[in-house]
Amino acid sequence: MRGLIRVVVLVVTISLTLVLLPIAINVGTGGTAPDFLAPYVGWTWPAIGVLWLVAIGTGLAEYRSRRTVGLSARSADQPRNRPNALARVDRYLADRFAGSLASQTNLALALDVSPEAVIRPYDLLVQPLDGNTTEVREDANIAAAFDDLQDSMLILGAPGAGKTTLLLELARSLAAQAHSNPDNPIPVVVDLASWTASTAREEDDDPADSPLLAGFIRWLLTELNNRYQIPAAVGRVWLSKGRLGLLLDGLDEVALAHQEKLAPVLAELGQRYLVGQIAVTCRIQEYEQLQHRLKLYGAVRIRPLSRRQVLDYFASGGEELAGALAAIERDEDLWDLVNSPLMLNVMALAYQGRDAREVAAGVLADHRRDLFDTFISEVLARYRPSSPHFESRAAVRSLWCLAWWTRTRAGDRIEVPRRLTPNGWYGLVLPAVGYLAHMVCLPALFAGLAAGSAAAATALYGVSSGLAVAAIALVLVHVRPRTWWTLRQGSDQPRGRLIAVMVCGGAVAGLASALIATALVESLPPWLGLAVQGAVVWVSYGLEYVLSGHNRRRLWLTVRLLGVTTASWLVFTRVDDPTDFVAGSAIALMVAQGIRFVKALPMDHLVYPHSEDEHGGDRWRMDKWTGAGALAGLLVAAALGASLWWTNGPEAVMGIVAGTVAAKAWRRRAPFFAGALSRGLHGFLLRWSGYLPWRRGAFLRYAAERYVLSRTGRGEYAFIHLLVRDHLAECDPDTLAAKVDERIAARTAHRGLARSR
Repeated sequence: MRGLIRVVVLVVTISLTLVLLPIAINVGTGGTAPDFLAPYVGWTWPAIGVLWLVAIGTGLAEYRSRRTVGLSARSADQPRNRPNALARVDRYLADRFAGSLASQTNLALALDVSPEAVIRPYDLLVQPLDGNTTEVREDANIAAAFDDLQDSMLILGAPGAGKTTLLLELARSLAAQAHSNPDNPIPVVVDLASWTASTAREEDDDPADSPLLAGFIRWLLTELNNRYQIPAAVGRVWLSKGRLGLLLDGLDEVALAHQEKLAPVLAELGQRYLVGQIAVTCRIQEYEQLQHRLKLYGAVRIRPLSRRQVLDYFASGGEELAGALAAIERDEDLWDLVNSPLMLNVMALAYQGRDAREVAAGVLADHRRDLFDTFISEVLARYRPSSPHFESRAAVRSLWCLAWWTRTRAGDRIEVPRRLTPNGWYGLVLPAVGYLAHMVCLPALFAGLAAGSAAAATALYGVSSGLAVAAIALVLVHVRPRTWWTLRQGSDQPRGRLIAVMVCGGAVAGLASALIATALVESLPPWLGLAVQGAVVWVSYGLEYVLSGHNRRRLWLTVRLLGVTTASWLVFTRVDDPTDFVAGSAIALMVAQGIRFVKALPMDHLVYPHSEDEHGGDRWRMDKWTGAGALAGLLVAAALGASLWWTNGPEAVMGIVAGTVAAKAWRRRAPFFAGALSRGLHGFLLRWSGYLPWRRGAFLRYAAERYVLSRTGRGEYAFIHLLVRDHLAECDPDTLAAKVDERIAARTAHRGLARSR
C-alpha cells in the first residue's frame, strides 16, 4: 500500500512539473502564460522546485524501502549483529531485575512436573528407547528443568508465584550459554499481553503463513524491534533459522477472546519455522479453563512457599524484618496470604525497619487489601533524599489513574502507557474533572473565542461587524446540540487561574483564526476566495447528505444549500466591495467551526450518570459567558481605535450572516480534530486536578524507586505485578493517601522521639 502511494505521488508530481516547466521557460524567454495562470506566474518556479523536491524525496524513500529489506536480510549474518543483540538482551534483563521485587529476595522456588498440562507431539512421533519419557531432575532449577524438557516448556503458577521471575532467570541462563556458544539461540523475553490476534495481512508477510500466524509473526517482529532493536527483516531470518529462543510471558494477560488462539499459532509456528527454544508462562486457573492445550514438551508448576521458607527469610533479615516476623507469628491469617514470592516481598517491604513491639501493639493487616494498603503506605512514606518528592494525595491519585487506565485499555495491560489513547477513559467517572470541563472550561472557551473573533471583526470592519459576530456566536452556542451537563459535584475546585488560561486560549484562537482567514481571502481575487469557501461548504453539505438517513433532512439540506449559494452569489455580484463580503463570510465560517469544536470537546471521554433535568438544565449559562466575552472583545477593539460604524459599508456584516447560515449544517458531525483535542483537554484537566503528574518522567522514577513500578526499558515502566496494579485500580485514592499521610506522620514522630533520646 505504501509503495502504491509513493508511485501515485511520483506520477502526480512529475506530471505537474511537465506541465509547469514549459510555461515557466516560455515566460522567462519573453512569452506569456495562459490567462488563468497569469496572476500566479511569479509562483511557477517555486512550485516547480517544491515538486522536484517531493519527487526526489519520494523516489529516495521508495528506493530505500526496497533496498532496506534486501540489505537487512543479507545482513542477518553480519558478525556484529549477534553480540549487539545479546548486549541489548543483557541490558533489558538487568533493568527488569533491578527494578523488580525479585531483586529484594533470593528464594529457590520448587517445581512440580505437570505432563498432563500440555500435548507432547514429540512422543507421538518418536518413542524413547527405554519406553520412558524424560523427567525433570529432583530439586532442579528453572534452567535445568528447561534442559530436561528439551527446551520446550510451560510454566504454571498462582498469581504472584514467581512465573515472570523464573522466566527472567531462565533468560539470563540461556543468554550466558549464548555468549559462550555461538550456535545457541538468543533468548528474547516478550510480553504476550500486547498480542491482539490480528489476522490482517501486509505485503511483507510470508504468503505460506496463515493470516493468524502472519499477524503473530508481525507482532513478534515489532516487539523485537521495539525492545531489542532487532530489525524486522533480521528477526524474520533468525526466526526461520532457529537463532531465537522465544520466552513468552503472560498467556493469561492476553484478551480472553484471543487466549484460545495461541495454541494453534504456536503449533503452526513450530511447523513453519525453526524455533530453537520456547517457554510460555500462564496462571494455573486461566490455563485450566482453556480448551486447547499448548503443544510443548512439558510443563512445570511452581509450588507455594512453605512456612519454613517464610520464617527463614524473615529471620535472616535481622532487625530490618523483625516487624514482619512479629506480624506473621502473631496473626495466623497472614499465612494464607504469604505463600508466594510477591506477597512475601510485599510484606517484607511493608514492615521493613519497623520495630517488632510497634507492630505487636498495633492493628495488623488481616486480609489482602489491608496488606497491600500497608505496603503502599510504607513504600510511599519513606523519604529518599535523591528522589523527587510528590505530595501523597497527588502520588496516590496518579498511581490509581495509571493503574485504572492500564488495566482497562486495549493491548498490553501492565505496561504504563506513554499518552492518552482513543477510548481509553470511558467509564472513569471523576466529578471534579467533569465539573472543571463542563462548568469552567467550556464557558471560558466560549467567552474567549467570542472575544477574540469579535475584536478582530471590530478592528477590521467596525463595531457593526463586531456586533454581528457577537450575535452569531450567541446563536450558535444556544442552538442544539448543547453538549454540556449541569454538574454540582466538584464545585469546590479552584477555578480562577483555569478560567484565565481558557479565556486567553480561546481569545488567541478566535483572534488568530479571524485574522488569518481575512488575510487569506484578501490575498486572493474575490471570486476565487468565494469559490474556495463555496467548495468547503458544498463538501460539508455533501458529507452531511450522504451520512444522513432521513429524506426530509436531505431535502432541507438541498434547499438550504441552493438558497445560500444563490443568495451569496447575488449579493457578491451587487455589492460595492466584494472582498469585504467574502472576508466576512470567512470570519463567520471560522467562528462557527470554533464553536463547533468547543461543543464537541466534553463528549469524547467524559461519561456521567445524568437525568433529564440535569441535561441542559442551565440552558442560558453559556450564553452569559459568550455574550460577556463578545462585549469585552468589542470594547477592547473600540478602545484601541476601531471605527464605531462600518468602514467600507455593510458588506462585511452581510458576509457574516451568509457564512453563519451556510455553516449551520456542520453542527451534526464531529469536527475532524475534536477527538484529539478532547483527549488533550481531558489530560490537561487530569493533571490540573492532580490525577496525573505534570512531570511524567520524574513521577515514574519516583514510583520505581519505591517498588510500585519497575523499569522495563528506556523511558518505559510497568507495574511490578498485576496484583499491585489491580489493588491500586480498585482502591479509593483519597482514603489510601490519608493512610500514607498517617504513616509519614508516625515515622516523623518516631524519628523525633529517637533524636530526643
